[in-house]
Amino acid sequence: MKPAGCRPIHVRSPYDATACRLLRTLYSPYSNPMRFFSTLIASVLGSLIAVGVLIFLGSLIMAGIIASAVSTSEAPISSESVLVLQLSGPIQESGTADPIYDLFDMPQPQSLNQIRTALESAATDERIEAVWLKPQGAIAGWPTLLEIRQSLLEFKESGKPIVASASGDFAMRESDYFLASVADSIYASPRAFFEFNGFYLGVSFYKGLLDKLNIEPTVLRVGSYKGGIEPYTRENLSSENRAQLTAVLENWNELMIRTIAQARGLSTEAVANLMGAGELLTTEDAYAAGLLDGLLQSEEVESRIGELTGIEGRLKTSSLSRYAPTIPRSSSSHDSTIGIIHASGTIMSGSSSDLSGILGSVSFQRDMKDFREDDDVKAVVLRIDSPGGSATASESMWQAVRETTKKKPVVISMGDLAASGGYWLATAGDTIVASPHTVTGSIGVYGMHFSIGQMLETKLGITSDHVATSDYADMFSGMRPLRPSERALFERSLNETYSTFLERVSENRDMSIEAVHEVAQGRIWTGEAALEAGLIDKLGNLDDAIALAAEMANLEEGAYRIKQLPVPETLMDQYLELFLARIKSFVESPIETQIRTEARLIEEAAQLQGTPIARLPLDIEGYD
Repeated sequence: MKPAGCRPIHVRSPYDATACRLLRTLYSPYSNPMRFFSTLIASVLGSLIAVGVLIFLGSLIMAGIIASAVSTSEAPISSESVLVLQLSGPIQESGTADPIYDLFDMPQPQSLNQIRTALESAATDERIEAVWLKPQGAIAGWPTLLEIRQSLLEFKESGKPIVASASGDFAMRESDYFLASVADSIYASPRAFFEFNGFYLGVSFYKGLLDKLNIEPTVLRVGSYKGGIEPYTRENLSSENRAQLTAVLENWNELMIRTIAQARGLSTEAVANLMGAGELLTTEDAYAAGLLDGLLQSEEVESRIGELTGIEGRLKTSSLSRYAPTIPRSSSSHDSTIGIIHASGTIMSGSSSDLSGILGSVSFQRDMKDFREDDDVKAVVLRIDSPGGSATASESMWQAVRETTKKKPVVISMGDLAASGGYWLATAGDTIVASPHTVTGSIGVYGMHFSIGQMLETKLGITSDHVATSDYADMFSGMRPLRPSERALFERSLNETYSTFLERVSENRDMSIEAVHEVAQGRIWTGEAALEAGLIDKLGNLDDAIALAAEMANLEEGAYRIKQLPVPETLMDQYLELFLARIKSFVESPIETQIRTEARLIEEAAQLQGTPIARLPLDIEGYD
């Protein structure tokens, strides 16, 4: 027997899909006794196989961890070693060396915290004679790059040299050279490209695609600068959005020109002319312009480092992942602690996931509660690196921070991004510290609703019908446009969310609602501009925020230790997250699987359909 009427029903919303699929699940597997037993046997076998594979892989991973630990203890860092910093790919906010990556010969993910700690240790480590910097495709925001560069400068104060080099067909791009410019000598392979042609931010627009597909969007925003909706309503940037993005680029460009000119002994005009010439330089061009100290292959650079340090014979090098585990842990005897919470990723309700780049409200509230109730924690530094996300989740996290400020100081430290929902969260702290080049602000909200009914009918020949208990029951089904009355409800929800946002900023910044609105409206600001606008308290990096938190808690310098949350996910954690989900699909019944799957779909759909979103207008990752 099949559920009557199920097959002709076309999916109009996640709820329709759930009802239909659950009916099929209830009837189909058990309508035939033989099918019941075959399903049961298949589930049992699948579970046994999955558990067996898990045990095997777990044993393999454990063996790798043990082997890595043994190899580290048996092969310590030799004297007269050179620390090699190969900076490529994404640089995370926090993280530690993971031996599992070495087991599978995979490149270790790098973190700002790990790089800074290694350089601080290497400066006084008698085993380390120099740093060999190899920046090639490092992906990070300018505040992160600036903190790495500052750590390199502090290492140079030890009197130990830094040599930078690049190899391959594409030697360096702007962010790589920004880091390399701190070195005593910079080398690159001959006859390679050298990108030094300025910065851009690109935005893709989908209005033409939606028009061709007959998908009708209803997109609403509060704030004329809130550009998150523009890809769905326009074919190019609005004048407001273009102006604010241009201001961000000019801030980064000025930093680059000023830093390179100072480091290389060139005039700012000369550096600006090189970047604005519109030519793709070769390494020969860069050498002639004074940006490089020589054109050498990697083996020649190695010999040059040996000459510079007086090391004879083959150069002994140590990678960051190999050196980091040998750094002595802080043996502070002080109980007083400053807690650092890293709030990184898109803000959503639920649990955080490093794998998905999600900053979950539940996980965040748990970490904040741990520090709030720990009497040894005298102050908290909240390090925000988030473009925002769910307005509801942002508010719940705001409440958690505000509760903590009632018991101990909370200092906000802004990383690369602390915009929209990220700034909403920041307004709960006592003091806000940001880098001059942080992207922040974006005080505004938007919401989107997409009607796909016409597309299904005209493009695929699918029509739909429904019954409902009220005229508004199918408001967010996605099968029809919003009526004027429904649009008004949607707008009211967004306006209420925006008003709450303004109130949070007004209370924290001691500004009137009208004054906040003038600098809000979805507009993004650099840290420097945000200070002038009154949206932050001071400019500085994470170390400055920690020092300020210690001062507010009446702790003397060095009279406290640092504790950081959350603990970064290892590769094994991320793998198990995926693998256990697969095992769960074997073990749980078909109806449980369907319910879980549909619940996830409903949650994801809700993020787009009618939910106020406090998020940066675009993802800012690549700058050059």
